[in-house]
This record gives sequence, structure tokens and C-alpha cells, in this order.
Amino acid sequence: MHMKMMMAIWATLALFSQTAQAQIISQTPRPEIQNPEADTIEIIKPNAPIGSSRNSIKIPRTGALLFAGFDQNGDYSIDTSEVSTGIDTAFDRADKDASGILSLIELEAWRIAALGSENATPTNFTFAPNFARTVSRKQFTSVLSKIAEDLDKDDQGDLDGKISMSDLLKNYTPRRVRKGKGDNCIDRLRAVRREVEQQCRRQRGY
Repeated sequence: MHMKMMMAIWATLALFSQTAQAQIISQTPRPEIQNPEADTIEIIKPNAPIGSSRNSIKIPRTGALLFAGFDQNGDYSIDTSEVSTGIDTAFDRADKDASGILSLIELEAWRIAALGSENATPTNFTFAPNFARTVSRKQFTSVLSKIAEDLDKDDQGDLDGKISMSDLLKNYTPRRVRKGKGDNCIDRLRAVRREVEQQCRRQRGY
């Protein structure tokens, strides 16, 4: 009988000890686990939208669509021989009746097909100044050769004989329009740029 009472007392003490220990552990504040990577993670945000430089956007230069198609070997660079071949091919395609001279109708049709729009530069007047009614191969070549030279020049005005794809673009800063005074022309310019890029890809076959 005495032994049973002692065992009951020991069991009660053991249970009390476990309960007290569990309570102490539960009330003890847990140490904060430091995350060493938390201070090293950096969120990278673009400074400007793709295709733009702060307040300016990239738009095609004069003859960009045409000259992009002059790249024959697919290296995204147009050298002098490709320019020469491209100009000759362009004239032959424009000269529908193979007369060796372009009428203004032939020139207009070629400009729409090659430059993407009847409003694109160079204009009809550039090819046929002083209200001329026809354009010779020499005049046609002279106009496009001058454009090629302008595209080839770097910031210092030097020529290296190659026109890269980046040379076909230029920065343009749209005029800011106040809210309520008209729509924002930046969106319209971006839409035009996308359309020009798609036309360029179609001309290049991809």
C-alpha cells in the first residue's frame, strides 16, 4: 500500500515537471532568424521603356526600309557593294516598262512599295526637282547614294563604308501635349514604329 502511494506521488511530480517545462518553453521568446539575402536582393527597374531614351524614341531615318533590304548576306550591315547592287535592283524594279527612265507614276508606285508610304522620304520632288516629268537612272542613283552617305556618317562625319541597322534609326523627342489639349503623340509614334518594323521584317522574309 505504501509502495503504491509513493509511485502515485512520483508520477504526479513527473507530470507536473513536464507541464511546467513545456510552459516555460512556450513563453520563451524565439530568437529572430536573420536572412542574409534580404539585404542583398536588389530589384532592377528599367530606367526607360525599351526603344526609348528617357523622353525620346527611336524612329526610322530616311530610306530605312529600303536600305535594310539591301543587306544580302544577312550580317545586319550594308557595305558599299550591297548599296550599289541594291540601288541598281531598285531602279530595275521601279522601271516597269524597262525603258531606262522612270515616269512619275512608276516612281510613285515604287516609293509606296519600297519606302512604305506615299508620304515617306525621299519624295517625288527629291528625285525629280524643278517639276521634271521623268527620272533617269543617274538621277535615281545620285539621290539614293547621297542618302547612303548620310546614313554611313558617324558622329564625327567620317565614313567607314558600312551602314549598320542602328544607323537606320534616329532619336526623336515628341512635343509634349498637355492633358485635355489633345492626345499624346508618343503612342501614335510608337504604333508607327511598330508598323515600320513589321514592314521591314516582311521585306527581309521573316
